[in-house]
Amino acid sequence: MTDLELLAPARNADIGIAAIGCGADAVYIAGPTFGARQDAGNSMEDIRRLCEYAHQFGARIFLTLNTILYDSELLEAERLLKEAAGAGVDAVIAQDLAVFEILRYAQDDMEVHASTQCAIRTPEQARFYESLGASRIILERQLSLDQIRAIREAVSCEIEYFVHGALCVCYSGQCYLSEEIAGRSANRGACVQACRSLYSRADSSGKILLKDKALLSLKDYNLLHRLEDLAEAGVCSFKIEGRMRPADFIRRIVSTYRNAIDAYQSDPTGYSVNESGWQELYQNRARDFTTSCAFGHISAKD
Repeated sequence: MTDLELLAPARNADIGIAAIGCGADAVYIAGPTFGARQDAGNSMEDIRRLCEYAHQFGARIFLTLNTILYDSELLEAERLLKEAAGAGVDAVIAQDLAVFEILRYAQDDMEVHASTQCAIRTPEQARFYESLGASRIILERQLSLDQIRAIREAVSCEIEYFVHGALCVCYSGQCYLSEEIAGRSANRGACVQACRSLYSRADSSGKILLKDKALLSLKDYNLLHRLEDLAEAGVCSFKIEGRMRPADFIRRIVSTYRNAIDAYQSDPTGYSVNESGWQELYQNRARDFTTSCAFGHISAKD
């Protein structure tokens, strides 16, 4: 059986260290600039500190440099990539093709992963990013299992897939709702998460049918019970969403998925999932969960 990676988010180095302590095999985190979450930036000194800690335990660190770049920013991006390599970063998660080009000629061992912001949802797109040097592609959350299998057959690089967290209602990297509403581009790291805001719905006569509801994003994402299916479809990295989440949330979610992955790898045909940690975390939440498009069900337990 192929080793399965549990990939955790980290807003800062301390949360990344906590995630590794709870069983994360890898952590993704932003550097000082060009991350898709402007409020989650970190100094390169902290990135170095996290890398040094992670490598003691065989864990890896992925730097998110996944915004679209302006031409005037290319030299700064190249400088940042050199600093990341020097700090010990194992891979860069990228959207802009300039990053792939810079890393193609870089004299270091950093891998480049094609971000979910690349909106990869066909075998042709997957082959394109692999041809640019991507050692891993991060697929859209909207894909079915059959689509994941088709992409797996088309490429030889690794496949990463989200298994938990917020569910974007648009194609990642191709959403302009935030910019239209607030003048803040999601593709520049400034998303206001307008799809998770509350809205009211009215009919043609103006009668209010629903008031103050999360109409564009009714549920969150949970594939805890579907790890086996994803692994069999060719996914090797299970990714948790949430770089703005606090440390306690990350600890509990990582621990829950760590236990599930270990149970599956120990006994693929008879494993069970311990949900105590995650149920306690979400017991007072108002939103339900979904398995989204991969399984075609509206309930996480279907």
